[in-house]
Parts: sequence; structure tokens; C-alpha cells
Amino acid sequence: MSKLALITAALLIVPSPVLAQIVFDDSPPPPAAAVNGAKAKSGLDKVVCRTEDTIGSRLQGHQVCMTVAEWAERDKGYKDDARDLQQLANIEASNRTLELKAPPVHGSH
Repeated sequence: MSKLALITAALLIVPSPVLAQIVFDDSPPPPAAAVNGAKAKSGLDKVVCRTEDTIGSRLQGHQVCMTVAEWAERDKGYKDDARDLQQLANIEASNRTLELKAPPVHGSH
């Protein structure tokens, strides 16, 4: 498989938000509704909003709000996908190297 085809396949496999630039929004999260006897939210339950670029546009973006725990889970998933993709690329490169080194097999007469 050529390098260009491998890179193209890699870009199709990687989720588009991984390729998008993430910009942090410093504005405070929306206020949580007060519930009688409610305790303060833990650090993982805090809502964080980020503005993410819209693919195909340099000017538009959209806001995504999730808890700290959800952001961590999402980021871990993207890192796992990137690691898997890198391992796949290494396997492909290794297979090509083995094919180049293997002597041709000739039939006996």
C-alpha cells in the first residue's frame, strides 16, 4: 500500500473532531439548578464548555458542553484511536519491509 493511500485511509479512520482545533472558552458554565439539600458538584461533575471548529469552515464553530469526566473519556477514546492507527501503520510498514526482503520463490522443474 502506498504512503499516500495509507495516509488517506488514516485520515478517514480518525474521527473528525481529532483533526479539529479545540479552543477553550473561558466563560463560566451555565448555572446549575439548585435542588434542596444539593451538595456542591465534585470536580468530575463540573460542566466545561469548549468551542470547536466546524470542519470545512475557518470562521464557524460550535459550542460543546460536557462534564470533566465526559471530556476525559472522550479524550482517552481519541488517544486510543490514534494509538491503534499508529500500530496499524507500523504493521503495514513492517509487512512491506518483509515483502521487499523475501527472495522470489521459483517453481522447480
